[in-house]
Amino acid sequence: MSEAKNSSECQNAFTLGQTSLQQTRGLPFVVIPDNGRVHTFENTLERPLHLEQAVKLDTAKDFIKYVERFADQNSIIFVNVLSGRFKAVLDYHEVKEKSDDGVVAAPRHAKHVANLTVEKTTEFKKIEASSGEKFTQTQFALFLEDVMPYINQPAAAELYEIVQTLNAKTNVDFKSGIRTDNGQVQLQYNETIEARAGVSGNLTIPEQIVFGIQVHRGGEHYALPARFRYRIKDGNITFWYDLDQLEKAIEKSMEDTVDYIRSGKIVTNQEEQAVLPGVPEYVTILEGSV
Repeated sequence: MSEAKNSSECQNAFTLGQTSLQQTRGLPFVVIPDNGRVHTFENTLERPLHLEQAVKLDTAKDFIKYVERFADQNSIIFVNVLSGRFKAVLDYHEVKEKSDDGVVAAPRHAKHVANLTVEKTTEFKKIEASSGEKFTQTQFALFLEDVMPYINQPAAAELYEIVQTLNAKTNVDFKSGIRTDNGQVQLQYNETIEARAGVSGNLTIPEQIVFGIQVHRGGEHYALPARFRYRIKDGNITFWYDLDQLEKAIEKSMEDTVDYIRSGKIVTNQEEQAVLPGVPEYVTILEGSV
């Protein structure tokens, strides 16, 4: 008897569900009688009612292609310069009418977005992280050897001589540093040979080094100056450098990337030029975030 009753109730519920099937804007749904919950069947539609998609692109070129494919007159790209982030909201709100009293807007879902984070290059991150780090004599020689390909000034020959001296003169007692007329620093030391005081010598280092480096992946190369620093204590010397105008270099690199995304750019490769387009002119680019 109980089984028959349960079966009858299930049949009644099924029938009620079938007869209560409704549609709103093409979306089928039923209202469950017991709790009043609405159950939709969007996955049964041939196409979704609204486009919801969030993608992450790895290069500015692919970001531009994606925006060009889906953007319309109301699409907006937001840029956070210092973090290197771009966010394109492709289904942004539509402005229907403007007047002195404000605007009449047609809101949209703002759920179709494309994201791009412009990554810093490996070499730039290394040079940025090492700024202000204190090095021993040997550590600084190894560091200079490692980053020598990215240093524009001083010349490679001069830099190599400094590295060689730092590597060779390990048993030395540094005395003092003298700033010369040409802006360089002359470090005076006394070399110890077989536990006896040996010959005196000088090591000349530049007051400034200039890195020539890509800040962001795929971007231009920039001159990044850094001040040479040193400290002598009890005959031991400590080296380091401080990058100048670091934030300005990052901002300039991002500005160039924004210009590329907005207007495109010309790339020269093996004496051949290629034109890389930017996003469509009707796409708005703003500095900010959502």
